[in-house]
Amino acid sequence: MSSIRPPEDWKKRGPDTLDILLFVREQLQQGVMPEMFFGRVDVHALLGFVDGTHFTLYCQHQQDQRYMDFITWLRDVKHEFPAGGGWAKKFLEDCHGDHREALDRFFDRMAEFAALRGGPR
Repeated sequence: MSSIRPPEDWKKRGPDTLDILLFVREQLQQGVMPEMFFGRVDVHALLGFVDGTHFTLYCQHQQDQRYMDFITWLRDVKHEFPAGGGWAKKFLEDCHGDHREALDRFFDRMAEFAALRGGPR
């Protein structure tokens, strides 16, 4: 069992994708290694984690509107979700192949979006 403990209020309400990503970002900022969440420092592993989280909520018939709004914002406002590769490919290219920097860029954009929308739920 991991020593990483999710927030207590998640027992009362299930987290959405952005809640989980904000929590992961906080853990990374506190020194937890990305490998604890994604298996390796790789933007494609992060993409799999994000897509898996979103798909799980979809399979449970849960709305994940904040994540969908984030993707729309990333595409329409930040212009960082291009066709043919999405954010992962763009961030990795923008960061000259540095996966850790691309991870950080994703989490920074996600936190920026959350702050614009009033922070965590």
